[in-house]
Amino acid sequence: MLLNIATALPPYKVSQAKAAEELKKRMAERPAVARMIDMAAVHSGIDSRYVVVPDAEDDPQKRFYAKDVPHPGTRQRMQEYEKWSKELTVKAAGDLFEKTGFKPSDIGRLITISCTGFFAPGLDYHLMKTFGMPACTQRTNIGFMGCAASIIGFTSVLEAMNSQKGNPAPNTLLVSVELCSLHLQTEASRDNILSNIIFADGCAAALFSDLSALPRNPRLELLATRSILFDNSDELMGWKIGDYGFEMLLSSELPNIILKEAAPALLRIIDGMNLSKSSIKHWALHPGGRAILDAMQTGLGLTDREMTPSRTVLKNYGNMSSASILFVMKELLENSEIKKGDILLAAAFGPGLTMEAAFFRGV
Repeated sequence: MLLNIATALPPYKVSQAKAAEELKKRMAERPAVARMIDMAAVHSGIDSRYVVVPDAEDDPQKRFYAKDVPHPGTRQRMQEYEKWSKELTVKAAGDLFEKTGFKPSDIGRLITISCTGFFAPGLDYHLMKTFGMPACTQRTNIGFMGCAASIIGFTSVLEAMNSQKGNPAPNTLLVSVELCSLHLQTEASRDNILSNIIFADGCAAALFSDLSALPRNPRLELLATRSILFDNSDELMGWKIGDYGFEMLLSSELPNIILKEAAPALLRIIDGMNLSKSSIKHWALHPGGRAILDAMQTGLGLTDREMTPSRTVLKNYGNMSSASILFVMKELLENSEIKKGDILLAAAFGPGLTMEAAFFRGV
């Protein structure tokens, strides 16, 4: 069962209007590029985002992307990633322990998730040492699998829960952290403009347990997960390691493919679970951008109310890659009435084009 979710945010909050102005200073040598940035910002569905770089602050003491100097290389970006990812994951996990009443010594399995940075020993080691988790805690790291990675993490949770052959499943801590702002690219391409205007930073932690004596808080039973890889889609979404951070590929065809292929595929997955679309009472769709959510809403035939949790997260936080779906689920747990037996469906997209889905039931 999912007991609860906690989140942590970087210290710097930037409005979308301010972000657009800063991007134009760095990218828009031509008026046409400035217009593209303004248009992307206006149509993004985002009001504000949180980032680990202070560049949009008024008179920041130190800009990460300083003007008229070479951009930071991948090594420098990864140093910042290590610093901030450690801080944010400890904050989210610590808050989660406090919310649930569980102790770090209760954890038997730890799943860490990120596609925006690497270091070793990694976040799993850091969290275990910081909190004093048992040395025998089993660890899984899910890296470079994009926005759908937390749902892939749910698959790992389910496998752990089902592998004990009658014995109690280990309490599982899942932690996702993404620091997209560390990969700003200023070449004035469409992919860079879109990435710079929608992606953000954030961290979320979720705790799963099958203990019979659970604390009284909102919780869900994880029923099943499903995956699908779409043919001839490797050029739709990609993530490459460059000399100056990671470089994003986002095809302009992505919303159309989601509308025509992904949404129907998700309806088939629902049918394969012996469910109907009307039996899904709560939807947690990855807020990949306004066009992505528009395509999912149209393709699935969802109401504005059903889309509210995803659009709220997009509006207030932007696209935090794999952490976003946990923010949406937290929004649902805190602001929606999830009744016993209600089905919740979470879905997100990953590189290539892949789609991951997870089914939960209110308990």
